[in-house]
Amino acid sequence: MFTHHDEFRSLFPDLRRMNEGNIRYYKVDGDLSYPSVTSVISYINAEKFAKWRAKVGEEEANRKTKHATTRGTKLHRVIEVYLQNGDYQSLEEWKSPLIQMMFSAAKSSLDSRLNGIYQQETPMHSDKLCLAGTVDLICEVDNELSIVDFKTSAKEKPEEWLEDYFVQLSAYWAMFSEHTGIVPKKLVVFLVGENGDVQIVERKNIMNYLAKLRDYVSQFIQYRDARPQ
Repeated sequence: MFTHHDEFRSLFPDLRRMNEGNIRYYKVDGDLSYPSVTSVISYINAEKFAKWRAKVGEEEANRKTKHATTRGTKLHRVIEVYLQNGDYQSLEEWKSPLIQMMFSAAKSSLDSRLNGIYQQETPMHSDKLCLAGTVDLICEVDNELSIVDFKTSAKEKPEEWLEDYFVQLSAYWAMFSEHTGIVPKKLVVFLVGENGDVQIVERKNIMNYLAKLRDYVSQFIQYRDARPQ
């Protein structure tokens, strides 16, 4: 059974999501809206993604993207309910043999390393960064308060490929710290592969990722403001 802490719940009211073109925004107060951190990261990686699509071809790129998105959404849902101490095996997503295998591979690490859950799937924002987003999980990992992101892949990835995940996590770190006054110790990427690999990568040099995030935001704003209205 995972322990849940609710004392900060009232600090993070639900935020309405809106899409303008290919950019997601969160309405945070009256007419004030902030772009999602995922939209900012997607813009930064757009050229890299376009080159990959050109290399593998549109049909194969669409197939792989759909498979990865479906796989990630299903496993994410199963883990979410499991961490809520819910009946994850009754979920529609559990009917997939692939998802059952991937969850079984991850379960021992979830049980042994995660506890003390403070936020799950929580919309939040930062007035300092002018960003918003929805965090996967804020909990204790090995007894240290952490910002956690769940990812899936075909197999284990080189750690240098995970760097933008930590940039995204630094945004949630800032949002949580800004509203609670509590500073999490680390950023954690929890990646599960289709081959059963489980890769848990941590970073504590959070200020370095925040600096990179601010640079990303600056580039994104220049792109957004330069678009024809």
